[in-house]
Amino acid sequence: MFAKSHAVGAVLAIASLAPLSAHAAANTFQFYGNGPLTDTVSVAPTYISGNLGVTLRAFDTTGKSLALAIRFDGLGAYGGGLDATEVDSLLGGPVEYLELTFNKAVKLNALSFSLWENGLFGPIDQATLSWGSQSLALGTNNDHGLLVKTFSWADATAPAGTTFKITSAGNLSSFRLAGIGATAVPEPTTLALMGLGLAGIAFTARRSNRQV
Repeated sequence: MFAKSHAVGAVLAIASLAPLSAHAAANTFQFYGNGPLTDTVSVAPTYISGNLGVTLRAFDTTGKSLALAIRFDGLGAYGGGLDATEVDSLLGGPVEYLELTFNKAVKLNALSFSLWENGLFGPIDQATLSWGSQSLALGTNNDHGLLVKTFSWADATAPAGTTFKITSAGNLSSFRLAGIGATAVPEPTTLALMGLGLAGIAFTARRSNRQV
C-alpha cells in the first residue's frame, strides 16, 4: 500500500512541475528569408512564436516615429539617412532605433542581424542594446556568420525585461534585424507550482525513509 501511495505522490509532484517546460522553451522569431523581395512598410507589426508575441516599432532619437521596413533580409527603419530602409546612424544624420515590446517578461537569448559588417580593423556596424536602466554594446562580439551575424547570451547573463531598444551607433552603422531568440521568464504562479512540486517530492522521500 505504501509503495502505491509513494508512487502516486511522486507522480503528482512531478506533474506539478510540468507547466515549467512551457515557460522554459525558447522561442525564435525568424525574419531573414521570410519577407517580400522589395520593402513593404508597417507601423507596429506583432509577430507570434509559441506563447510569446513581440511588437516592433521604429523611431529616431529626435522622437520621430518611423515605419518599419519589412523585406526578405530582415526588418529596418523606413526613414532618412543614406540607407532609407535600414537602421542606421550614417554621417551625422538622425540616429535610428528599433523598439521590441514583448507580451510578457523574457530573457533575450539571441539577436541576429543582416547587412552587419564587423570590419577587418574594428567594428563598422555597431549598436547599443538597452533595457530598463541597463545597456550593452554590440560590435564584433558576434558569431561572425557569413550572411547573418548573431549575438547570443547564456541564460544567466541574458538581458531580461519586456521592452528592449536596438539603437544604431557610430557614423557608418547600417543593418537590419534578422531574428530574435527569447525565453519567457516564469511567472510567480509557475514558481509557486515549482515550489509545491519540490515540497511534494521532499515529503514523499521523507515518508519513504521513515517506512524503511
